[in-house]
Amino acid sequence: MQKIVKALGRVHKAIWIILILLIVVRVFMPVGIKYGINWYMGNKMESYKGKIEDFDLALWRGAYEIEGLKIWEKVKSEKAPLISIKEMDISLAWRGIFKGKLLGDLKVDGMKLDFVDSKDKKKKQLGTGQDWKTVVGKLVPIELESFRMVNSEVHLLNNDFKAPVDVVIDRIMASATNIKNTDNSKELLPSKVEVTARLQKDANITAGAKMNILAKTPTFESKITLDRLNITKLNDFFMAYGPVSFTSGHVSVLAEVSATNDRVAGYVKPFIEKLDVMSSEEKFDSPKRFFNEFSLATVNLILRNPNNKTMATKLEFEGAIKGPDFDTWGAVWTSLRNGFIEAMKKKLDNDVSIKDVPKKN
Repeated sequence: MQKIVKALGRVHKAIWIILILLIVVRVFMPVGIKYGINWYMGNKMESYKGKIEDFDLALWRGAYEIEGLKIWEKVKSEKAPLISIKEMDISLAWRGIFKGKLLGDLKVDGMKLDFVDSKDKKKKQLGTGQDWKTVVGKLVPIELESFRMVNSEVHLLNNDFKAPVDVVIDRIMASATNIKNTDNSKELLPSKVEVTARLQKDANITAGAKMNILAKTPTFESKITLDRLNITKLNDFFMAYGPVSFTSGHVSVLAEVSATNDRVAGYVKPFIEKLDVMSSEEKFDSPKRFFNEFSLATVNLILRNPNNKTMATKLEFEGAIKGPDFDTWGAVWTSLRNGFIEAMKKKLDNDVSIKDVPKKN
């Protein structure tokens, strides 16, 4: 009986030791990991620096959270980061563990990505000169089974001009599921990607794709649409890189792209509705701008369909991913047909799959 009591005492003591160790790990490990991440991003990145505000563990669900991530170019201020993320949540994908695979689920909330262009190289911030794969590996040291992004946005900025350029894609909601095919699907493209966003706080962007991320070469089928962007929302951009501006009009774009075996095939269909380039009261600040707008107005007058007042074409491409061939003359013919014979329908053709990707000769 005395031996049993002693044994129970040892078990009781062991339990307390384990509990104390867990408490110590829970309290001090986040501090240590936060320090390690900040030390790496402050000292080991090539062209950029970074930091996180907080790191927290959620042991009960096998997860950790990173809050207040910022990464900026070393020669620039922390107040103007290339990347900022409100919160990242990385948790174990239990469905993968049940099948013998150590995988994770990643959720990114509130990412902001600011690309800065400029004639002055010192002002540019385009993310070059950095091994981003290594950085991501430090923050997410586990292969992913799913990915979600919410409440995020991407900006292209240029402050060289009187009217600063800010092209923004916001309200980004993205998801990728079954990345490592834990569902054991026999489909050629088992992973699914969906993206919705908004361009210039005006037009909706929708994209969807089926992919095989495990393939050695990019293998996917995708569809993308941009629905009726008010073209005047991009006037600052066109003035900076044109120069040209628009009085009115809406742009829609539809596209399908498929790829396999380092080959690609697809098309892009742009539609420009009721475009008006020049107004009677417009003042031109340079001969180049007058020439650009006059040329565009002439092309619009000639090629737009007389019934729906829309210019449209279809540019098809196929070949090697790094340098596909574009059917330029086919696009010219399609635009002429739209303008003079029959208006092109604004819809996806749904006729591009990986079966349509030409094999390498």
